[in-house]
Amino acid sequence: MERSHYIVDRQLFSDDMVARAAHRYTGKFGVELLNQGADLAVVFSTTDGSPLPVDLSTRFSRDLLDERIRASVRAETHGLQLELIRAALHQAQPSAAA
Repeated sequence: MERSHYIVDRQLFSDDMVARAAHRYTGKFGVELLNQGADLAVVFSTTDGSPLPVDLSTRFSRDLLDERIRASVRAETHGLQLELIRAALHQAQPSAAA
C-alpha cells in the first residue's frame, strides 16, 4: 500500500477547508486527517497496491486553494443569500384574501 503525507498549515487553511478538499479523493483513495499540533496532516493511501498519481500533490494543492476561494465567496455572499431566501419565502406565502 502506497501512502503520501501532506502537512497543511492551519493558519492558511481551516480544518473545514482541508476536510472538503480531502473529501474529493475519498472515492479513489484512502484518506486520513491527523491532528499534528498547529498543523493538519492529510494522508492518502491506495488499497489495491497501485501507485498514487504523480500529480497528487499539485491536484491537492489546487483543491485546497479552490476551497479557500469557495469559503471566501460564501462569507462575502452570506447576506445576499439570506435576503434571497427571505424574498423567496415571502413570495411563497399565500396572500391574504381581501
